[in-house]
Amino acid sequence: MRLYGAMMLSKSGDDRRDIMATTIQQIHPVAHLPLVLGVLRRLEVATVIDRLIPPHPAHGLSCGRGVEALVLAILDGHHALYKVGRRLEERRMLTLLQPGLTRAAINDYCLGHILDALFAANLNKVFGTIALKALEVYAIPTPWLHQDTTTITLYGTYEDEPQSPDAPHPAYGIAKMGVTISNRCC
Repeated sequence: MRLYGAMMLSKSGDDRRDIMATTIQQIHPVAHLPLVLGVLRRLEVATVIDRLIPPHPAHGLSCGRGVEALVLAILDGHHALYKVGRRLEERRMLTLLQPGLTRAAINDYCLGHILDALFAANLNKVFGTIALKALEVYAIPTPWLHQDTTTITLYGTYEDEPQSPDAPHPAYGIAKMGVTISNRCC
């Protein structure tokens, strides 16, 4: 237990000084984690992921909230799945992630299922959806989406030809590396 004190000027403006003392029971540094969580929430990362990946019936944590937990833990310097719940509990971030969330709910088994589900849902699709959301939320101009001469792999359905002459035109064939791909950009 630590005792902290502060001196303040009196409200009346005279030279009297009021001394205020307060007792701090515990200090828990949260560092940058609430700021990062705010950005994730503004981008609606959990909502986007939860639309793409249904929740696992055995877990009380959605895939989107699990990804938020992983991002926070990684940016806090902890990469081991079994440490994520403990670290976020130490940082008092569990209730900010999801009301009623416990350390036990963020275990390595649950997080492993979330990572498997992300992979199965096609990471490029997940990342692309979140990237497009970031472009929309932050109104980032996109005069160039890709400036590389290597093959660009496209995902999705192409019902009609692009109307703009500058838009990429999907084609089917062999990539430069000699690997057969379903479609490529010409």
